[in-house]
Amino acid sequence: MTIYAQTSGTQSTTSDSYVPIPGLTFNIPEGVGTSALIILNLPYVYAEGPASPGGIFGIAINGAVSPVVGGFTSGTPIVPNTGRVPTTLIVNIPLAGAAQTITALWRGVRGSTVIIDSPATLSAILN
Repeated sequence: MTIYAQTSGTQSTTSDSYVPIPGLTFNIPEGVGTSALIILNLPYVYAEGPASPGGIFGIAINGAVSPVVGGFTSGTPIVPNTGRVPTTLIVNIPLAGAAQTITALWRGVRGSTVIIDSPATLSAILN
């Protein structure tokens, strides 16, 4: 079984702490003894900001942030933007005795604005 969510339109955040990426959340079913492979794909993301702009991405399971994160920053301190930085995060989540809510998260680095202006996806592959 595959579960899938996709963004539409332009989205951005200036938050310096994790916030949900609009449109990228779903529930995975219960299933003790098995797991779900969660894939967050941001194929055309970028950041703007005054100090090595960048973004950090994560996955929340029932509101708890996984320690597995992904992200990018610019190697140049002052740039108008980082250019496009495709970012993919993959997390394996054990299924539980009840459905779980999976939410894609993002935040800026050092005051950055992180921007998605093409479809980004959150997928779950259950075995």
